[in-house]
Formats: sequence, C-alpha cells, structure tokens
Amino acid sequence: QQQQQQQRPFSDFSSWSSGRDAALRAGKAPETDAAASPARSSGGVWFDTASIEETASATLGHPEGSAFAVAAFRRGIDAALEAVRAADAAGEEQFVYLYTAHPDKHMHALGVEHPEVAAVMRGIDAEVARLWGALGRGGEGARLNCGVVMTADHGHVTVRPEEMVPLPDDLVECLEYANIGVHGKGRHGFLHCRTGLQKLFESRWRAHAHLEKHFVLLTSEEAAECALFGPDAPRAAVIPRLGDFLAVSLGRRTLVTPKEARAFSQGPAQRCQGAHGSLLPAEMRIPFVLCTPEKAASAALNCGKPPRQLACYAKP
Repeated sequence: QQQQQQQRPFSDFSSWSSGRDAALRAGKAPETDAAASPARSSGGVWFDTASIEETASATLGHPEGSAFAVAAFRRGIDAALEAVRAADAAGEEQFVYLYTAHPDKHMHALGVEHPEVAAVMRGIDAEVARLWGALGRGGEGARLNCGVVMTADHGHVTVRPEEMVPLPDDLVECLEYANIGVHGKGRHGFLHCRTGLQKLFESRWRAHAHLEKHFVLLTSEEAAECALFGPDAPRAAVIPRLGDFLAVSLGRRTLVTPKEARAFSQGPAQRCQGAHGSLLPAEMRIPFVLCTPEKAASAALNCGKPPRQLACYAKP
C-alpha cells in the first residue's frame, strides 16, 4: 500500500471545482446563458443564483471596475424604488431584496485597501443614502411606511504576497485532498489525509515552525468541540466532508495552492488579494444599518467572537 501511495502523483489541488462550471466540463449541464435561464442537470435544477445576472458564476470574481459596479448598483436601487412605490400605491405589504457582488469580488481581486475598492464602497454608500432619501420623501413629501436594512455576510482582509503560504511538499505527500485557497478557503483549510497517514501528517505539520506560529491545527473532532461548525454537532452526513484536520489562520497568513503562489506571490506579478473565513475582527464584524420611518439608526454588530475553547489548542 505504501508503494502504491508513493507512486501516486502529487496534486496541488488547483484543478478541483464545483457547481455549474464543473458540470459543464463533465457534460452534465447545458451550456446556456446563466443569466437567461436556470441551468439544469440530469438530477434536477441547479441553484437559482446561477440564473441571476448579479450572482451568475460568470460575474463572480471578475471585477469590472468601480464605475461599472456603482452604475449596476444604481440600477438596482432604481428597481427597488420602483417596486416599493408600486407596492405602496397598491396598499400591499411587500419586501424587496437587493444584492451586489461587486464589493466582494473587487476586494478578492485587489485587496481591501485598493483605491478601486474605496470607490466602489463610496458609490454604494451614496446610493443607499439616495434610496433612503427617496423613500423618506415619498410621492407628496410624506415618508413612506417602510424601512431599510443593510448588512453583509462577512468582512475581508488583505493577504499580501509574503502572507501566502503554500503547503510544504512533505505535507502534500500525506494528503488526499486539501480544500485551501487564497480567497478564503486557505484561512480555514480542510485537510483530507490519505488512509493511515493522519499521525504522520500531524507530526510533520508540528515540525514546521511557521505553520505552528500562524495557524492552529485541529482535528475535525476538536473543531466541532470548539463550535466552529455551529452550536450543534455536525450531522453524520456532513462529517466525511470535514476531512481529518482543520487549519485555522490566526492572522493574515493564508494557505494557498502552488498555482496561486506562482500567480500572486512569486516573480514580478506579485499582488495582494482579499480573503475571509477566519477569526480576525475584520472578517467577523459586519455592518448592520437600520433605517425606519421614525428614525435612521446604524450600528456595527459583532457577529461572533473566536470561541473561547480555541485558546486551549493555540500555541502561546
């Protein structure tokens, strides 16, 4: 068995993909415009987000620039205003959901501090102010009986080239698969060991001082005890997807594939990227803005602190 494992070629895990794109390559889904109609597989309907222009896979991860991003959000605000006014005129109780992918994909591709990211955020801020101002005035100067809630699903941190960490070869040798990546997965990497190599992988990990310093390596059972998957124990059907170990970043260091290391952290093309998915406040704290007919109020909510139990696994 060891001889067979040694003969198996190592993988940098860069070719793994999921969802509609993977199905298209496998010939399981029609090559239709994702924005025009939902993609279907032989097993049923794909996620509805594949049929929405703003969240179609073709638009995610490819920033078109701040001018385009703000213009797109402006059109969304116009559509929301039209829907709310129509509902008010008809005496209906209704809600409108507006989502934009542009902050996320600009931060992923450019890092948080990039001027284009600032321009996107300033433009969105101005459009939200315009939305509330228009709703507040109503048709005859009276405030419409509606409110606005604005929030986000996560924060972002900038990962600089020197903070991108490829897995050492002796660890890759022990792995069947590593769910890692510069844009977020590498901040909480799920590591699947080859059969019987869990102890060897852990001992080799502990021997790498830079990994021990910047990450906490937990078994899947320890991660569940720390409530990293939620307050309840993972369901049996989910456990195989968790792998053997979870590597949690303690700072900005992020596990990346060799392909990403070559693209972003080596040579003249070095550049920052944005990521999320670990324990820094910038990742876990998200905005929550609430505007009501009576008053406008805003507050930043702390949507979670690192579990206290995690401290018992961290190295001093």
